[in-house]
Amino acid sequence: MTNDKLKMLPSDRAQGLSLRAEGKVLSQDEASGRGRTEDKDNAQHKVTNYGWIIIIGIVATLGIGTRAEAITAFATMETPEIMRININGTRIFSGDPITSLPQIAVTAATTSTMETMRLKLGTINTNITFTQSGNTCLATYNVTSAIAAGTYGLTIEAFTTSGKAATYEVYPLYIRTSNDLTIQGYPLNYPNPFDPGSQTTTISYTLSKSSNVKINIFDLAGNLLVSNGYSTNQPGGTAGYNEVTWDGKASGGSYVGNGIYIYLIIADGKVAQNGTGKIVVFKQ
Repeated sequence: MTNDKLKMLPSDRAQGLSLRAEGKVLSQDEASGRGRTEDKDNAQHKVTNYGWIIIIGIVATLGIGTRAEAITAFATMETPEIMRININGTRIFSGDPITSLPQIAVTAATTSTMETMRLKLGTINTNITFTQSGNTCLATYNVTSAIAAGTYGLTIEAFTTSGKAATYEVYPLYIRTSNDLTIQGYPLNYPNPFDPGSQTTTISYTLSKSSNVKINIFDLAGNLLVSNGYSTNQPGGTAGYNEVTWDGKASGGSYVGNGIYIYLIIADGKVAQNGTGKIVVFKQ
């Protein structure tokens, strides 16, 4: 049996890093009796949950003909799983901005007894206090000395009395001490080029804080074609990751022609740092 035919639930660091991208965090509801079936690589993966014991059955067709082999593996939650990390009451993901004085809360799960939980953030490297109730562990840590502006990774390590361990990292996280809004990294739009009439293009960007945002789109002659507004704390104006779409129409309602267009992300009346991008229109 090859490794690509059978994968255990993510518990090591590499799997933990992919939880967000793959969207495969196993909730407690799923672990209490709800099954899910997926098709992948000509194999049928059937996941059936019984309490904290997960039975993964894989039926794969071998060779030519009708011969099939059934393989069953058993996994338990004895190895700790980091289920979520909140900062100041909000769940965080890679690319999010955070405050310089974060209040961190971690939820973990294990059928074993948790022995130690550890947190690393910048120069902070410390054990954190936690409580365990049944299979659930809740840990908290409040940073008391402001962290300097910059890009950071937050790492949580968990160790059980049975010798099992797990590591979960969220990177990058951005700390900004200036009151001015910035775009983390650079905005992107996709598809690019795109074909108005049959497609829309999605502009994505990450804000360092919530703000009233406008996205102005210009042609190369500097003519303003369209200006779309997004209110603070609403989609498009929320601290963290945002996505907005453009259908390729100017404010008059007609589609723009083939060419290159410039967009500016304007927050609270000023062009945001790194808040520019290019859109290519190509009609088929």
